Amino acid sequence: MKLIETQLYFYLENGEKRSPNYGYVFNVGLPKKESDYFLATEQIVKDKPDYLKYLKEVKWAIYDKNFERKTAYHTWIHTAGLVKGQSPFYKVEENKMEALFTLEGQKTEFFEKIRDRGALTGESIYFWGKRNGKFAIYNVHTGEKLTEDFKSSVLAGVILGRGTYFVGSYGEEIFYIFDLITGERLTKAFDEHKLIEILKHGDLERAVDEIGK
Repeated sequence: MKLIETQLYFYLENGEKRSPNYGYVFNVGLPKKESDYFLATEQIVKDKPDYLKYLKEVKWAIYDKNFERKTAYHTWIHTAGLVKGQSPFYKVEENKMEALFTLEGQKTEFFEKIRDRGALTGESIYFWGKRNGKFAIYNVHTGEKLTEDFKSSVLAGVILGRGTYFVGSYGEEIFYIFDLITGERLTKAFDEHKLIEILKHGDLERAVDEIGK
């Protein structure tokens, strides 16, 4: 499916059929053959100067390969997940809060922030969600909060579908490795320099052996 941009609007075509006109279409998903879905707004924005800054002032929805709208209109929808063919989930922003949805409806509560990697990208069933300024790991299917609160979130280990370990920090750029299943803290404290070293190889089991308790 080819994405066509004109002076005022966007549309998709494949030689056999042509979509309606849209105000803006992101060049991911269906246009890139990543999935059967694309993200678009029906509201015209290209008639405005510096029109890209108006993209968060219109309503967005996800459409399928038959150009049927499959979701409600939202203030903002991220392209990660469903649109990119990574998972059945997509992330919605409303009133500066974020939640995960599927085509069947809302799957999680709204959070101050949901990190992109994990459930959204199809790497695991877990995600980092932020509430009251603190991050914790949640199960996308049950909504259950699985960890205590942390100052920051690290994209490694169980979040990315690798083992059961994760990295958490209570602040001051000091980190620990924990086991999600047992809740046990597996290492002594380590700093950001060690974290960067760990993230380069991505093996938290190896890091536990290196750091020790």
